[in-house]
Amino acid sequence: MVTETPESIGLDSKSPFERDQIDLNHEIAGVDVGRMQRFLLDNSLDPRNENSEKKKSERAMTMLRYLLENDAQYAKRYFEVAEKLDLAQQEVDGALSDITQRIAVSDRELQDLRDDAAKLEDGASVFKSSDGSIYTEGGQRLSDEDAQKIDIPDGAPSWEEYKAAQERHAVLLRDRQDIERYEREVLKPAQDRMQDRDNPPSSDELDQIEQDIDTKMPASVRKYSANAQVTAAPTLSVAQEMQGSPSLSVPDLDALFRNAANNDAASQGIQLPQPKLDVPELNF
Repeated sequence: MVTETPESIGLDSKSPFERDQIDLNHEIAGVDVGRMQRFLLDNSLDPRNENSEKKKSERAMTMLRYLLENDAQYAKRYFEVAEKLDLAQQEVDGALSDITQRIAVSDRELQDLRDDAAKLEDGASVFKSSDGSIYTEGGQRLSDEDAQKIDIPDGAPSWEEYKAAQERHAVLLRDRQDIERYEREVLKPAQDRMQDRDNPPSSDELDQIEQDIDTKMPASVRKYSANAQVTAAPTLSVAQEMQGSPSLSVPDLDALFRNAANNDAASQGIQLPQPKLDVPELNF
């Protein structure tokens, strides 16, 4: 949240977005900056009113709510990016579900190959390559003398077969790391930024969030999410996480924000799309 004092506002050097943030925060805090109030216009907030503190608490408006209710273009952009962020999270959830199953299958495949392989005296599995060399499961080549002591049963898996299974397993692990890194370093910070009620992202930040969602998404996300069979409960959207438990009975702020935005847009001749995003209770 912007915390500048009246003495250090320096509004002339700031963008309109920053000026609005500063003025709204001062009005919420009841700070007299020598200018007419622009956001909280109810005179019930007059300090001389005995119920002013209670009403001030009830009427305090966060910057995010103010922008969504009063800036149609910002609201449109915010909901577009929030929906894109939710869809990216769904793709990640699907990819992680699918790749986790694949890794489990790969683990079993490797274990089956080890079980069917020839064994050393200590029980370690060994595999014979096409050139007659003998390798341990860790990739160590046995000396010719030690190799001659190993009895390789018919039908035992070869070193090439086991090595290929290991490589497939390593690819799965790397892909999962890439997906988890994308979720941790791109999606989670973006979700936190979108949920900042007092210092919401600017329009430029929304553009950057959207760009990062696309350009930083690893190919493995779409590769695995396309094949995912997700049976778990639906993931909460960014907006629903802001709200908290979806079972709570809350006002339909989604409709409230859209109606406010549409009314403002109509006066400016702007046609807004109707997003399919649930808007949270913002606890104003």
